[in-house]
Amino acid sequence: MSDMQQHLTEQLQLALSPSHLEVINESSNHSGPATESHFKLIVVSDYFNDLALITRHRFINNLFKEELSHIHALAMHTYTSHEWQLKNGAPDSPKCSGGSQS
Repeated sequence: MSDMQQHLTEQLQLALSPSHLEVINESSNHSGPATESHFKLIVVSDYFNDLALITRHRFINNLFKEELSHIHALAMHTYTSHEWQLKNGAPDSPKCSGGSQS
């Protein structure tokens, strides 16, 4: 697990006490030399109950205000426990459209 991946995981665990959490480093799927530039978050937390999707994403953006100056892309999939049961998973990430990866 990369340093940034570990950091994001720890911060989300502290802030949201998620029942399910995945922090996926997708940097290798994208063009460029950066190894900690693209992350996908799947967060299931009761904290999200009664919060609109935009509010959930704003919370995470605020939580990682400093980190986002070093991260190129942060895909956020935020669910309540009930939503997670209905979805049974998060969508796949799109293919990189920026260069050398196929």
